[in-house]
Amino acid sequence: MKNISYGLFFILLILISGCKQKGEDNSSSSAEKSSHQPTGPQYTANYDRTKPTETIDVESTISTSSEVRLSEVASSIEYFQVGDDKYPVTDVVAVDGGFIALNKPKLYLYRQGKKRKRVGLKTKYSDWKDSNSPGNSLFYDKTTTKLYVQLKKLNPETGYSDKFIVELPPLDSVLARTHYLYADSLPNRYFLQNWGEIFTPEMYIRRFNYPGTGFDYGVTTFNLKNDTLCHFYAGIDSIGTIKDDNFYNFTGLYSTSYLYDNKPTFSATYCDTVYRLSDHRMITPVYNIHLGKYKASANYVINKGDKRNKVWINELRENPKGVFLKVHREGKSNKSGWLDNKDKENRDFPSEDYLMVYLKNKRQTKALPLTSQGITNDLDNGLPFWPDGQTDEYMYMIRSAKDLKQQVKLTGSPKQNTLKNFLSDLPDNQNVMIVVK
Repeated sequence: MKNISYGLFFILLILISGCKQKGEDNSSSSAEKSSHQPTGPQYTANYDRTKPTETIDVESTISTSSEVRLSEVASSIEYFQVGDDKYPVTDVVAVDGGFIALNKPKLYLYRQGKKRKRVGLKTKYSDWKDSNSPGNSLFYDKTTTKLYVQLKKLNPETGYSDKFIVELPPLDSVLARTHYLYADSLPNRYFLQNWGEIFTPEMYIRRFNYPGTGFDYGVTTFNLKNDTLCHFYAGIDSIGTIKDDNFYNFTGLYSTSYLYDNKPTFSATYCDTVYRLSDHRMITPVYNIHLGKYKASANYVINKGDKRNKVWINELRENPKGVFLKVHREGKSNKSGWLDNKDKENRDFPSEDYLMVYLKNKRQTKALPLTSQGITNDLDNGLPFWPDGQTDEYMYMIRSAKDLKQQVKLTGSPKQNTLKNFLSDLPDNQNVMIVVK
């Protein structure tokens, strides 16, 4: 009986010790967030205007259409089978010899001719950014071979989610593990004020709004300790004082930010300039998107100007040979049955979305035909290509295996040999990542 009592005592002691360790882990997490008091802006923005800004002419191009061939913006194409189509691929980063893709909520390494490998960070679907949120969730440092991941976790003390960036060990050591990694167990976690739209190991950026509106007015850079580094104004026109009764606070969740050569690049919703951050305090205007008569300025919109026949940029991507834009033109409707309007002076028309490509070497902007699904694939006569994302010098799009099998016409051409072999072993329920460079 005495032995049983001693046994129960030791079991109870172990349980208490385990609870204490868990409590210590939570308190250390809180201490991690509160040990450093973030500082205010450390630098004044420097605007580098030493190089001329290239013009992307939307105004002249929108009334034309012409074919763009894939060979004009890329020289190679690859296909990767990237998992069951029940798990969407929402972010991709290039690594040595392959790509890490977020098959939400799992991370996998894909390399040509090899089975995919699980990158063993254990997460839940709800730990990640929403799929339609702009910006990146992953960053891979090729120098250190470390993957950085942006996540969130419910804080039971506040009832809100804490956003943070976690640094994984070098990739080879992660791949060699036989047990999962958990974000809470990793030593380098950097808690953020909120989601970073774009991040690197040195900084993250967030947009800020014009006072009293929902219009993005520029971006602020922070280091991973949450110190404010610098404010950059995107150059939208002055709106003045906003009246309290003006509730028009529209701004879009558009994909107009990305990393190019690991430099954050962005445009504001009602600004016609694309900016690139050279570092945490240097900003360079790289492209002027000329909208001309189709432009809706911030001042025009806040004063409830008619948006019909005005355009804005929904999506922006870039590789070394081109800039890729999705341009929305707002339709015009005056009455019921508006498509039947015969008034030539005031003709109605539906909203339209244009795919446009700026060819850097020619300094020429082209609009694809409205019926086009993308750039004509003359590399292997596969699907028309339009990028869903970019990483380093690569651009990728995600399509279902069914789409490829149903839409690709095999002609017997030698340049389709790789594509033909890929399709022959492809299950119908898979995602396919098409990568061009």
